[in-house]
Amino acid sequence: MIAPPPPPRPRRRAAAAGWAAFAVLLAAVIVDGPLHRTGVIGEVERQPPSVRYADGSAHYTAVIEKSSLLFGRHQAYELYTGRDPSLSYGHRVRVGSGGGPPEIASAHWDEKGVLVTFASGHRVFVPARHYVGGR
Repeated sequence: MIAPPPPPRPRRRAAAAGWAAFAVLLAAVIVDGPLHRTGVIGEVERQPPSVRYADGSAHYTAVIEKSSLLFGRHQAYELYTGRDPSLSYGHRVRVGSGGGPPEIASAHWDEKGVLVTFASGHRVFVPARHYVGGR
């Protein structure tokens, strides 16, 4: 006669539960990394009517904060420049925060591009070829 199998030990159940919890947490972190949401920091600056580009469109610049979709972790600040008023498609430049969110103090537009000055005094120039034509 064959003996019945021994009952599972509590340690094995605890270990299995621990590994399952670890796997779920690891999956959440992996999924959270590449998925992101964006939010606008400060005001959106619009190209003045006195400046015209070959594509005939109005262009915008703004600081966008990227954060993870699941946990809302901060990922980066980006300077957006493009013709999409919803700020979803255009040229982006990653900018450092220096301790807080970067705020645009001014934007100077001309036919060569846009010079953005931040409240911290830092400046970023984005050549027009990077955002004219819907890029």
